[in-house]
Amino acid sequence: MKIVSNFPKKTWVIFSVITVTTTILFAKCDSISDGNDRLGFPFPFYEYMGGKRSVEPENRSSFNSIYFLFDLIICFGLAYFFTFLIQRSKK
Repeated sequence: MKIVSNFPKKTWVIFSVITVTTTILFAKCDSISDGNDRLGFPFPFYEYMGGKRSVEPENRSSFNSIYFLFDLIICFGLAYFFTFLIQRSKK
């Protein structure tokens, strides 16, 4: 838990905002109109296959934890970079 406390609170706030914003902005929600849903940017970590299929899949939804981890790492990297820029511009 020592690693978590080393980062400024601004980094965690920016991380949360970036993660939620990119997920909402790049979400594809077409299952209402016989389409597929997809969440995640740049790697889609959740997918729901909607609509009628000629071969019905066993599981319509899939979650890829590796892509989710990659998305979180990218968002945290961006948040850390923005925090660095903010601190540098204050000096």
